[in-house]
Amino acid sequence: MSGIKGVILGVENVICQRGVVVQEVFQEVNKLITFFKKKGIDFVIHTNRGWYHEENQKKENLKDYLTKMWGNFDYLCYAEDFNLSPKPQAASINNILKQKNWKATETLYIGASDSDMRTAVNGNILFLRATWWNNSTDYGFEFATPKDIARFIDTFCLRNHLWCHEINDGDFNFYALAPFSTMKPEYTLYSEDARSAAKKGLGHPDFWIGAIVSSLYFSGIHNQIDYVTVYPGHKVGFGNRVMNEAISIFGKCFRKKYLEDLIIRHTQSTKSQTARNSGIAIDHLNQLNTIYLNEHPKKSNTESYKKSPLGSGKTILVIDDITTMGYSLEAARAYIEKTGASVILASWLKTINRDIQRLKPLPEFNPYVPNTFTNAEIEKTYGYKQNITNILAPDELTTIFKKFKDWDWES
Repeated sequence: MSGIKGVILGVENVICQRGVVVQEVFQEVNKLITFFKKKGIDFVIHTNRGWYHEENQKKENLKDYLTKMWGNFDYLCYAEDFNLSPKPQAASINNILKQKNWKATETLYIGASDSDMRTAVNGNILFLRATWWNNSTDYGFEFATPKDIARFIDTFCLRNHLWCHEINDGDFNFYALAPFSTMKPEYTLYSEDARSAAKKGLGHPDFWIGAIVSSLYFSGIHNQIDYVTVYPGHKVGFGNRVMNEAISIFGKCFRKKYLEDLIIRHTQSTKSQTARNSGIAIDHLNQLNTIYLNEHPKKSNTESYKKSPLGSGKTILVIDDITTMGYSLEAARAYIEKTGASVILASWLKTINRDIQRLKPLPEFNPYVPNTFTNAEIEKTYGYKQNITNILAPDELTTIFKKFKDWDWES
C-alpha cells in the first residue's frame, strides 16, 4: 500500500463543539473511527488543552468518554503531558510521527480550527478541513461530513499504484496517473469522464482533482517543488477552471505558491482533434508560439510579484489534464527552464501508443514575451510502452473511479 498509515484528528469542531458531543454528528464520527479500524488505519487525537464531555449535567474527561466508545487509542494532550510540544509547532507533528513510526507522506490531518490548520502546514501534512460544525479557515480540502472524508480516504489514500507512466531522465521528469483512450474498453470508463471533466467541466472533476493531488502527496513530489502552476487550455487566457481552486489549496497546504497566471496563452492554439479532423499536422510550434511566461504573476488577489519568482534553484510543478505527445508540457518546460528554474511535469492521463518528444535546447529567447519560432528539433523520444512503470495502475484507477461514484459506508 502506498497511501496512509495514520490520521491525526483535532478535537474542536471535529470530535465535539465547545466541549459538547452532539450525538447526531458524533454518530458519523464514530462511523469514521470504525472505518479507520476496518481499513487498518491508526489514528491519534491531538489537542493542546483538556476537554470534557458534559451530558445530563454530568462532566466527564473527553478521553475517558471516547475510550468507552473506541477502546484504547493515543490521546495526545499538551496540557496533560508537557513532554509533548504544543500545537501549532512543527515539533508537535514530529513527536507524533516519531512515536507512531509514520512518515509525513503516510499521514493525514483532520481538523477544523486555525490552530489545526497551522499545525498541519508546519508539519507538512495534507490538511483535510472538517466543516460539519463551522468553517473557520480557508486552508485545506473542505469536507462537509465525516462520510465525505471516509470516501476520500477509501478512494484515493489506500492505493498501491500512484503513477502508471513515469519518465525520470536527468532534468526531464514526467508523471501520469494512467493511459487515456476512449476506444480501448479497459480505459474507456475513466477516460471519457476525464475528457468530459477537462474540456467541459462535467463528469466528475472532484475525482480527477483527488486522484492527482493524492498521487503528488503520497509520492512526495510536493517536497521537491517551490511553486505549482497549471497549463492553460487552447483559448487565450491562463489557468484551468477545473483545477485552479484545488491546486491553489494543495499549494497552501505545503507553502508552495500556486502561480495561476504564470503561463499565458496569448494566441489561441489549434486543438489536436481539430487538426486531425482537418488533416493539419501540428507539432511543438503550436504551443511554443502561443504562450509566454508572466514575469509578474499574482502573489495574492491584490498584489503581483515585483520581479519574477522563477530562477536558479527553484522548481516549478506544471500540471496538465491529458497529455498526448507532450507538446504542451514541453513548451512549458522550455519557457520555464529558460529562466534558470527546473520543472516537474504531471498529467491526469497519457494518450496510449503516443511517444513523448523532448526538444533540443531552443535558440536564445526571452521567455517573458511572445516568441515566433520557425523550427523545433527533437532531441529525444520517450517510447510509450517503455515508460509504463506500473501496469496495474489503470485497473486500480478504474476500480477507484467506480468506488468514488457509488461510495457508501458499507462499500
